[in-house]
Order: sequence, then structure tokens, then C-alpha cells
Amino acid sequence: MPEDTATIELCSQANAPSKGAGKARLVTLGDLDKRTAAAKQALEFRDLLISERGGDDIGALRLAIIEDVACVSAIIRDAQVRWLKGEQISLSELATLLNTRRRDAELIGIDPEPRDITPDITTFMANKAAEKASKAA
Repeated sequence: MPEDTATIELCSQANAPSKGAGKARLVTLGDLDKRTAAAKQALEFRDLLISERGGDDIGALRLAIIEDVACVSAIIRDAQVRWLKGEQISLSELATLLNTRRRDAELIGIDPEPRDITPDITTFMANKAAEKASKAA
């Protein structure tokens, strides 16, 4: 056995958390301190992606993927800026993050569905009548 390998005691037991420690609490994007640049960037991008895809009428799984894309995009941007500043970053980790974002973006749709901005016939006719009236005046 190599010298630097630690031996494991056969009679050792795992340390159980104390009963007074409480329950584990999951955190969400809503728990973020919205004053940080990273949080602002992730939340603004999430809101933009939701808006591009029709607003609040999005399924739960699609919303979760949108949040994933927003968070991963913030991490990617941070790594890219650090590299441009001359700092050392893991290019393999960056490539993994870029591939992850691309796959998730494909699931939500890289390009949002175009919204129908054509007015209904009543609105169209009212606008035409208003244009005629303003030209006649």
C-alpha cells in the first residue's frame, strides 16, 4: 500500500448530525440577495427568457429549465470575464457549462416563438378610422 494512503479504521462510525440541528432547508432563486451583480444578471435573464416565451403561462419543468439556463449563463459570463482579465480558469469546465447551457436552451427553445402582434379586426378598423379622421382635420 502506498505511504500516503490513509487507513480506514474498521470500527469507526459515521458522525450523525445532532438532533438539535434542525431540518435541511432548500434555497431558491427567491432567497438570493438581489443586490449582487450575479443575482441581478441571473434574475434579469430568467425574466427575459420567461417574457420571450409567453410570460407566466409556462409549465413547471420549462420554468425550472429556464432558471437553470439563467444561472449557468451567469456562471459562464463570470468565467469569460475572468479569462479576458487574464485570470486562470478551467477551460474544460467552461466548455462543459457551455454545452450544458446549449442543451438546456434547446429544450426551452433557443429562439422564442414569435408572438402574434396582429390586431384583431375591430382594433384594425378603429385605427384606420382614427387615421382618416386625423388626416381630414
